[in-house]
Amino acid sequence: MRNIVVRTLTFFVAIPLLVALILLLPHLNHLALNVLVVIASGLGARELATLLGQRFDGYWESNAATPFLGALLPLVQVLVGFGVFHQSALQITIYAAVAVILLLQVFRRQEEGFRHTLSSAAAGTMLLLYPGLFLSYVSRMTTLSYAGPLIVTFLCMVFFNDTAAYLSGKFYRSVRERLAARAGHVWEPRVVLPVSPRKTLAGFAGGLLLSPLTLIAAHLLIPQALPAGPGELVLIGLMVGAAVIFGDLVESALKRSATRKDSGSVIPGRGGMLDSTDSILYAAPVFYYLVSVL
Repeated sequence: MRNIVVRTLTFFVAIPLLVALILLLPHLNHLALNVLVVIASGLGARELATLLGQRFDGYWESNAATPFLGALLPLVQVLVGFGVFHQSALQITIYAAVAVILLLQVFRRQEEGFRHTLSSAAAGTMLLLYPGLFLSYVSRMTTLSYAGPLIVTFLCMVFFNDTAAYLSGKFYRSVRERLAARAGHVWEPRVVLPVSPRKTLAGFAGGLLLSPLTLIAAHLLIPQALPAGPGELVLIGLMVGAAVIFGDLVESALKRSATRKDSGSVIPGRGGMLDSTDSILYAAPVFYYLVSVL
């Protein structure tokens, strides 16, 4: 019960502050939001490195290099948005960083160290791309027309999806347990996906439904930012909503591999930075490209 209260308070405090940051501080191409994205990506990479360290024997983690590697791609994308770098800078950075990660595996001082070459190279590449590459699409959104309202719409789609999935799943379980108790037996929920045993189809459906409804509501408020028909809005909402769910499940798979419940403890009631941004990671590229087509 205490966790639910803390989670709810965090939601109702953090979300208004984030919305205010986006709408009230759009200066310098949403610099405040971009700084937040870079910091979040660096913290997320630190948490991912901890998960990888628990899974890979001999994996080397650097307190300085790890957050830098995680924040590198969002930082480059921010500089692209400012016009400092060419549009191709992100692709060049990915190539150069992966090339360096692979090359570093050559310079091992002991023969025994080469036993960890594959795991270290794979871990380093993953730290570069997840969450950095995915979060860089939030920075890309700041270059769109009506960037502020669109980013707020996207975040509402993500957060309302998560909240609706949580509440509808909890309500479904409560109803089924009460009906089972009246019938004199114990209800055991059917596991939909072993990666997240407490997730139900009712929760998935509740979250998926709210994303297109949120997008339609945003269209009614700011039609010039989302020039699309109802069918297109529903399709975009469903695709983004599905990506939100997939992002949560992907991070659950990573945590299960490391036998961890949370990726960290930086955010009260929600765990780590990855726990709070996992849905944003997967959904941001989908939303960006679909809105760009509009």
